[in-house]
Amino acid sequence: MTITSQPGGPTNTKEIEEYLLHLDPSEIGKWTTAEVCSQFLERCQFHYLIENFTVNNINGKVLLMLEEPNLVEMGVNVIGDRLMVLSYLKLLRKKKIESDKMATLWQGETPAPGLQYSEDCGQCCARICCPCCITRKQWRITGQGIFYRIVPPCSWFTTVTQEYIDFRFLKDIELRTKNNCACFCQSHELHMFADQKAEGLAQKHDEENDKAPVMGQPWGAAHLLAHPEADQVETIVRTAWSNARLVAE
Repeated sequence: MTITSQPGGPTNTKEIEEYLLHLDPSEIGKWTTAEVCSQFLERCQFHYLIENFTVNNINGKVLLMLEEPNLVEMGVNVIGDRLMVLSYLKLLRKKKIESDKMATLWQGETPAPGLQYSEDCGQCCARICCPCCITRKQWRITGQGIFYRIVPPCSWFTTVTQEYIDFRFLKDIELRTKNNCACFCQSHELHMFADQKAEGLAQKHDEENDKAPVMGQPWGAAHLLAHPEADQVETIVRTAWSNARLVAE
């Protein structure tokens, strides 16, 4: 006998897709089997598959790993329903990948506390007593690239700008140790070199006036991150950079 349909099949694909796109990817992997049934199967109108998923203990983490042979083995025999389930899972996986790329791997601010990370004693004191009186860089590293905001002193009539280094165009990174104060203390510096002539690599914009992006400096002038955690940042950057290149290939 040929089965043409099953009760509870999807009736409004567009609404279901919009619902899935608004889910938090970081939470899906934490779902229990019961939550998979209520948040995925019921919302996608596959009520009749609840028993199949429950018997096979399909939690959120397993849900994102399902492939067509798994669904066949679980008894999802209607081809149309099986393809729709796979289509919805593809949306969830794509959103999770995008979310992982933008997740913060490290964040910090420079100049960092301490005399070894200050230009002079005056800047060191200002960093402690009046942080807004010095130019600061607020760094954020994600799986996609390196962002940093340049925040001018509060007394300057200038605006905050932002730089972005896309891992696809990162050329080299180098960790250096610098002796300061007659070699009594050391600072750690991470020098990052990028091909900023590449389209979309370095973007500067006026956050108040939303001006068009301005291309940054050419490759050869390093983006400098001087911070006590520079050695940890180097490891994070190299790992994310390597992953980005694997995806690009």
